[in-house]
Amino acid sequence: MTIPSRDELLRAIREDELELWYQPKVSFVTGRVCGAEALVRWRREDDRVVSPAEFLPQAEEYGLITEVAKALFPLLCLDHQKLTDAFGHFEVAFNLSARDLESPELVDLVLRAVHTGLVQPEQIQVELTETAVAADDERLRRGLEDLVAAGVALAMDDFGTGYSSLDALHRLPFSVVKIDQGVVQGLRTSGRCAAIVLASIRMAHEMGMKVIAEGVESEEIFDYLLHAGCTEAQGFWISEPLPLPEFIDFVAQGRRWCRLPVGLIRHTELDHLQWRKELMDQVFGSRRAGIAAADERLEISPYRCRFGEWYYGPGRDFSELPAFAALEEPHLEVHGLGLKLLRASRLGLPEETLRDLAERLNACSDRFLRLLQDLEIEALLEECRQDAHRA
Repeated sequence: MTIPSRDELLRAIREDELELWYQPKVSFVTGRVCGAEALVRWRREDDRVVSPAEFLPQAEEYGLITEVAKALFPLLCLDHQKLTDAFGHFEVAFNLSARDLESPELVDLVLRAVHTGLVQPEQIQVELTETAVAADDERLRRGLEDLVAAGVALAMDDFGTGYSSLDALHRLPFSVVKIDQGVVQGLRTSGRCAAIVLASIRMAHEMGMKVIAEGVESEEIFDYLLHAGCTEAQGFWISEPLPLPEFIDFVAQGRRWCRLPVGLIRHTELDHLQWRKELMDQVFGSRRAGIAAADERLEISPYRCRFGEWYYGPGRDFSELPAFAALEEPHLEVHGLGLKLLRASRLGLPEETLRDLAERLNACSDRFLRLLQDLEIEALLEECRQDAHRA
């Protein structure tokens, strides 16, 4: 590999030799392609395509990495318009370095695109590596907070490879974590990798964050992540990065990679048990009074809780299933009883009233959980039928 000179990289930037290729992401919620990561390629004069590993380290060394980002972002906006014209809502992630986000010019470039309507902020995602956010830099923090305030999602890339993951998730406004491909690929051979993946998925779910697995290179790993409750998958088993025209053709095929999200149904069972615990703690006097997390976790609205957001959103794709339709009544009822129980507690009503409401809520909760388990069984049977059909 020939190391490019600074002048060669400057020419590549000025002559528009840098282009974006797109690697699809598949949603475990809908089973379809839901977005992509934009990845840079250098198409040289001889039409040879150079991978980022062959020139981005040099761009960083020469102090040109932000110039690369500034040259690519307008192209991203144009490409994204073509994607939304073709598919409607479509999320695209792009990578920025810590140095990029310390540059007011680049942050302003992104903000202008959002404020002028060139891109919709909810369809744009900025990816930062875990090591890039290790330092508690005030300029970096300001840049991130400005982007998030404008509605841009922030993803921590390579999650699980460094020492600062949990600290950075606490300090900075991430809404997405991407589990490192080395950890994902280690699922085949390492129980520790499996434990890291499962713990990361549950932690992200508890925090209300998306969790994306990168480096998915086999159907076995894809299925494991589906059952583990991961949100999205990305990797060569799905597709390598593609030039925009080929990527549009790929998405237009409309392939459904999975059906019912088995893992997310299982997480919903855990969510409901946790919700009931938080409710009972509040009603009957938890010793955690004054702990912020206690109030933040309890969502009384049946439409804004985690299950409700799925059930009344992407979950409607499964409305023809009897097990799915049967969930609505006990779900609404259990939230209604939860609200009554909270109000009764705050009004200081007699113990008998609280006991009656709590027992009714428990009975409804048990019914809801049984129906969730019925839906889980339906999902597993559907997988068995698909496997038999393929065989």
